[in-house]
Amino acid sequence: MLKKIYFITSNKNKFQTALTAFKDSDFQLVQKTLDTPEIQSDDLGEIASFSAKFAANILKHPIFLTDAGCFIESLNGFPGPFIKYINQYLTAEDFLRLMAGKNNRKVVFKECLAYCEPGKNPVLFVSSAEGKISIKSGEQGQTSINEIFIPKGFDRPESEIPRKKMIEFWNDNINNVSSLIDYLKNNQ
Repeated sequence: MLKKIYFITSNKNKFQTALTAFKDSDFQLVQKTLDTPEIQSDDLGEIASFSAKFAANILKHPIFLTDAGCFIESLNGFPGPFIKYINQYLTAEDFLRLMAGKNNRKVVFKECLAYCEPGKNPVLFVSSAEGKISIKSGEQGQTSINEIFIPKGFDRPESEIPRKKMIEFWNDNINNVSSLIDYLKNNQ
Protein backbone atom coordinates (compact mmCIF):
# COMPACT_ATOMS: atom_id res chain seq x y z
CA MET A 1 0.00 0.00 0.00
CA LEU A 2 1.33 3.40 -0.98
CA LYS A 3 1.91 5.94 1.77
CA LYS A 4 -0.15 9.07 1.07
CA ILE A 5 1.46 12.52 1.24
CA TYR A 6 -0.35 15.80 0.69
CA PHE A 7 1.31 18.57 -1.31
CA ILE A 8 -0.20 21.82 -0.02
CA THR A 9 -0.45 24.01 -3.11
CA SER A 10 -3.09 25.59 -5.31
CA ASN A 11 -0.61 25.74 -8.20
CA LYS A 12 -1.48 22.94 -10.65
CA ASN A 13 1.85 23.29 -12.51
CA LYS A 14 3.85 22.84 -9.31
CA PHE A 15 1.75 19.82 -8.44
CA GLN A 16 2.21 18.23 -11.90
CA THR A 17 5.97 18.73 -11.67
CA ALA A 18 6.05 17.10 -8.22
CA LEU A 19 3.74 14.29 -9.37
CA THR A 20 6.19 13.43 -12.14
CA ALA A 21 9.02 13.19 -9.60
CA PHE A 22 6.92 10.90 -7.35
CA LYS A 23 5.73 8.57 -10.15
CA ASP A 24 8.22 5.76 -9.45
CA SER A 25 8.20 6.09 -5.68
CA ASP A 26 6.38 4.20 -2.95
CA PHE A 27 4.27 7.24 -2.18
CA GLN A 28 0.93 8.55 -3.39
CA LEU A 29 1.02 12.31 -3.87
CA VAL A 30 -2.25 14.18 -3.40
CA GLN A 31 -2.77 17.89 -4.09
CA LYS A 32 -4.49 19.76 -1.29
CA THR A 33 -5.42 23.42 -1.19
CA LEU A 34 -5.32 24.78 2.33
CA ASP A 35 -4.90 28.34 3.53
CA THR A 36 -2.08 28.28 6.02
CA PRO A 37 -0.98 31.18 8.19
CA GLU A 38 2.17 32.87 6.94
CA ILE A 39 4.16 34.41 9.74
CA GLN A 40 6.03 37.66 9.17
CA SER A 41 9.70 36.75 8.97
CA ASP A 42 12.59 37.30 6.62
CA ASP A 43 13.62 33.64 7.07
CA LEU A 44 12.11 31.25 4.51
CA GLY A 45 12.72 28.29 6.81
CA GLU A 46 10.74 29.84 9.67
CA ILE A 47 7.86 30.73 7.34
CA ALA A 48 7.70 27.29 5.68
CA SER A 49 8.13 25.44 9.01
CA PHE A 50 5.28 27.29 10.69
CA SER A 51 2.91 26.71 7.75
CA ALA A 52 3.92 23.04 7.39
CA LYS A 53 3.42 22.27 11.08
CA PHE A 54 0.02 23.97 10.97
CA ALA A 55 -1.08 21.99 7.87
CA ALA A 56 0.16 18.61 9.15
CA ASN A 57 -1.63 19.05 12.46
CA ILE A 58 -4.88 20.22 10.83
CA LEU A 59 -4.93 17.42 8.22
CA LYS A 60 -3.49 14.75 10.56
CA HIS A 61 -1.38 13.57 7.64
CA PRO A 62 2.18 13.93 6.30
CA ILE A 63 2.41 17.02 4.11
CA PHE A 64 4.88 19.20 2.31
CA LEU A 65 4.73 22.72 0.99
CA THR A 66 7.12 25.25 -0.43
CA ASP A 67 7.92 28.87 0.18
CA ALA A 68 10.13 30.95 -2.08
CA GLY A 69 11.96 34.24 -2.08
CA CYS A 70 13.83 36.55 -4.42
CA PHE A 71 16.97 38.07 -2.92
CA ILE A 72 18.52 40.99 -4.83
CA GLU A 73 22.05 41.55 -3.49
CA SER A 74 22.32 45.30 -4.10
CA LEU A 75 18.95 45.85 -2.39
CA ASN A 76 20.16 44.02 0.75
CA GLY A 77 18.12 40.94 -0.11
CA PHE A 78 14.89 42.80 -0.87
CA PRO A 79 12.19 41.62 -1.52
CA GLY A 80 13.23 38.29 0.00
CA PRO A 81 10.32 36.09 1.09
CA PHE A 82 7.88 38.92 0.45
CA ILE A 83 8.09 38.54 -3.34
CA LYS A 84 4.50 37.32 -3.70
CA TYR A 85 3.17 40.49 -2.11
CA ILE A 86 5.68 42.86 -3.68
CA ASN A 87 4.74 41.58 -7.16
CA GLN A 88 1.19 42.80 -6.47
CA TYR A 89 2.38 46.36 -5.84
CA LEU A 90 5.58 46.99 -7.81
CA THR A 91 5.90 46.88 -11.59
CA ALA A 92 9.04 45.83 -13.42
CA GLU A 93 9.76 49.53 -13.97
CA ASP A 94 9.45 50.16 -10.20
CA PHE A 95 12.09 47.49 -9.57
CA LEU A 96 14.33 48.98 -12.24
CA ARG A 97 14.05 52.41 -10.59
CA LEU A 98 15.16 50.82 -7.31
CA MET A 99 18.16 49.39 -9.19
CA ALA A 100 19.16 52.74 -10.76
CA GLY A 101 22.89 53.31 -10.33
CA LYS A 102 23.49 49.79 -8.96
CA ASN A 103 26.33 47.85 -10.62
CA ASN A 104 25.72 44.61 -8.73
CA ARG A 105 22.63 43.11 -10.39
CA LYS A 106 22.93 39.60 -8.89
CA VAL A 107 19.73 37.96 -7.68
CA VAL A 108 19.19 34.60 -6.00
CA PHE A 109 15.86 32.79 -5.92
CA LYS A 110 15.58 30.43 -2.97
CA GLU A 111 12.95 27.80 -2.36
CA CYS A 112 12.38 26.08 0.95
CA LEU A 113 10.41 22.83 0.95
CA ALA A 114 9.07 21.85 4.37
CA TYR A 115 7.99 18.25 5.00
CA CYS A 116 6.06 17.61 8.18
CA GLU A 117 4.27 14.75 9.89
CA PRO A 118 1.57 15.47 12.51
CA GLY A 119 3.03 16.27 15.93
CA LYS A 120 6.61 16.42 14.62
CA ASN A 121 8.98 19.18 13.62
CA PRO A 122 9.36 19.89 9.91
CA VAL A 123 12.32 18.75 7.84
CA LEU A 124 13.57 21.44 5.45
CA PHE A 125 15.15 21.24 2.01
CA VAL A 126 16.52 24.45 0.49
CA SER A 127 17.81 25.09 -3.01
CA SER A 128 18.52 28.15 -5.10
CA ALA A 129 18.89 29.50 -8.61
CA GLU A 130 20.97 32.51 -9.61
CA GLY A 131 20.62 35.19 -12.20
CA LYS A 132 20.71 38.94 -12.59
CA ILE A 133 18.35 41.86 -12.92
CA SER A 134 18.11 43.21 -16.48
CA ILE A 135 18.77 46.82 -17.43
CA LYS A 136 15.33 47.15 -19.06
CA SER A 137 12.02 45.37 -18.77
CA GLY A 138 11.26 42.43 -21.04
CA GLU A 139 7.94 41.31 -22.45
CA GLN A 140 4.96 41.30 -20.12
CA GLY A 141 5.14 38.22 -17.91
CA GLN A 142 3.18 36.55 -15.14
CA THR A 143 4.91 38.77 -12.56
CA SER A 144 6.96 41.94 -12.56
CA ILE A 145 10.04 40.02 -11.41
CA ASN A 146 10.00 37.59 -14.33
CA GLU A 147 10.01 40.59 -16.68
CA ILE A 148 13.43 41.62 -15.32
CA PHE A 149 15.00 38.34 -14.06
CA ILE A 150 17.68 36.97 -16.40
CA PRO A 151 18.43 33.38 -15.32
CA LYS A 152 22.09 32.33 -15.18
CA GLY A 153 23.07 31.00 -18.60
CA PHE A 154 20.53 33.15 -20.48
CA ASP A 155 20.78 36.57 -22.10
CA ARG A 156 17.20 37.81 -21.77
CA PRO A 157 14.50 38.04 -19.08
CA GLU A 158 12.49 35.00 -18.05
CA SER A 159 9.33 36.45 -19.64
CA GLU A 160 11.00 36.15 -23.08
CA ILE A 161 12.32 32.60 -22.63
CA PRO A 162 10.17 29.68 -23.87
CA ARG A 163 8.29 28.05 -20.97
CA LYS A 164 9.86 24.63 -21.66
CA LYS A 165 13.37 26.10 -21.27
CA MET A 166 12.37 27.80 -18.02
CA ILE A 167 10.91 24.57 -16.63
CA GLU A 168 14.24 22.89 -17.40
CA PHE A 169 16.12 25.75 -15.69
CA TRP A 170 13.98 25.57 -12.55
CA ASN A 171 14.11 21.74 -12.44
CA ASP A 172 17.91 21.80 -12.79
CA ASN A 173 18.32 24.34 -9.98
CA ILE A 174 15.38 23.85 -7.63
CA ASN A 175 15.47 20.13 -6.83
CA ASN A 176 13.84 19.97 -3.41
CA VAL A 177 11.22 17.38 -4.39
CA SER A 178 13.98 14.93 -5.38
CA SER A 179 15.70 15.58 -2.05
CA LEU A 180 12.42 14.94 -0.23
CA ILE A 181 11.89 11.64 -2.07
CA ASP A 182 15.43 10.51 -1.13
CA TYR A 183 14.75 11.48 2.48
CA LEU A 184 11.45 9.55 2.53
CA LYS A 185 13.04 6.43 1.03
CA ASN A 186 15.79 6.48 3.66
CA ASN A 187 13.47 7.19 6.60
CA GLN A 188 10.52 4.85 6.11
